[in-house]
Amino acid sequence: PAHARRPRSDHHARSCMMLVGASLASRHVLRRRRRTRKSVRQMAWTFPGMGNEASSSGLDDFRRIVRRELDDGERALRVFDIGGSGVKTALVSARELGKFLHDDGEGAAASQAEEPGALQWAEAPSLLGIAPGHDGFEAWLRAAVPSLGEELDDLGICFGVSVGGTVHHASGVLVDWWSGGGHPQELSPFLPKPTVASIMGLPSERTFVLHDGEAHLLGCTRCILPPPGLACLAIGTGVGLGLTDSRGAIVDPSSGPSMGQFYLNGAPLSGAPYKGVWQEWLERPGGLNERSRRVLTSEFANSSTPWRHPWVSLVLGRRGMELAEAAHACLALGLDADPIEGEEAEDSRGPAVRAFGRQWLHFLRTALVPQFCANPRRRDPTKMLCFAGGVAARNWPLLREVLVEAGASEPGKQSTLASGGFESARTSPLVEVLPLAPNGSALIGAAIYALAGIGGGSTGIWAR
Repeated sequence: PAHARRPRSDHHARSCMMLVGASLASRHVLRRRRRTRKSVRQMAWTFPGMGNEASSSGLDDFRRIVRRELDDGERALRVFDIGGSGVKTALVSARELGKFLHDDGEGAAASQAEEPGALQWAEAPSLLGIAPGHDGFEAWLRAAVPSLGEELDDLGICFGVSVGGTVHHASGVLVDWWSGGGHPQELSPFLPKPTVASIMGLPSERTFVLHDGEAHLLGCTRCILPPPGLACLAIGTGVGLGLTDSRGAIVDPSSGPSMGQFYLNGAPLSGAPYKGVWQEWLERPGGLNERSRRVLTSEFANSSTPWRHPWVSLVLGRRGMELAEAAHACLALGLDADPIEGEEAEDSRGPAVRAFGRQWLHFLRTALVPQFCANPRRRDPTKMLCFAGGVAARNWPLLREVLVEAGASEPGKQSTLASGGFESARTSPLVEVLPLAPNGSALIGAAIYALAGIGGGSTGIWAR
């Protein structure tokens, strides 16, 4: 009706006009924002520094700066690897790191040497133990590393940190949680996010932090830069993942557009659901024994019943190996134990390590390869794998027998992932398996990243 459309007063008419104007203005702003976002996306493919086109120049800068810093005879690096098993640390000079790293900056071909020389650490990697999460970490670290006080005053020493949790690389701010060497501890969403340097009591201008999966990736091939299309799988307390894109830049899991690259079945790989084949171990005669029951009922990652809803880090990390050892009545290796090789390894650990390796092969062939390597919609398909971490290092000779195609050790022959009798292996692309990452690969990666950081070029490694 006409009276319903008529303003009841001049004030009411002005109010209606203001509301209409505000609505039109807000729509105009939204349209401008949409156009701006669209234009930024278009510009990202055109202008250096805003898209993937800038990756090559960024990588060249990263390589050049690291090479320059490796020649600094006064430079040394105190590095830390903070994960579920505790806090590890080491000290290395830039000169010795330069002797260890290959200078080709390209593929992993240089890492295929049969007997590569070991890195000469100034202070060999050591496990300091489990640390506090936030309060008291700085004091604990000072007591655990007596020389740290002098190193903080020495401007020739910079610090590299590999840490579990999501890190904002430009600022060193810890985004979600801080492991502190123990189980995950959630950060309060109502408090300012701390920097890793402030938690550890390190100088922010000389401290450079990256996620542990990225640190293993950067240190796994004995090259300044990892090769393109590489996935580094770090098997420790859990399973860490680092990825390079088609140019060799590291994919940043904390970046929104890149986050999906790390997803497996809709969740980040380390926490993705995975049933595994461990139930078969318990069904064999003697498999469900007192020792395996203790493993099944032990808390893991703050869960009192973890095996009810198993996931990748539980099944394929250290706890999965512990269950394999228990179900097959094999010798258990401690965190600091040296690898066992030859007949002794076969007799004391062979059945458990092979069962664990077959579970890993099942995961790779049924989950990771179909989604990361053979998926035609994936932006940067994975073409090669490298294994790192303590569990892999202590068991690699036996694990390699299961994971790598037979005969791959022949001179000049490429090592590829074993088919394992899986039907999907017939149609999936060949996946190269690189040699095991060097001992302390996360510490090496943290050192490389810190050298680039102190030279002002750490941002060049990240895929844009």
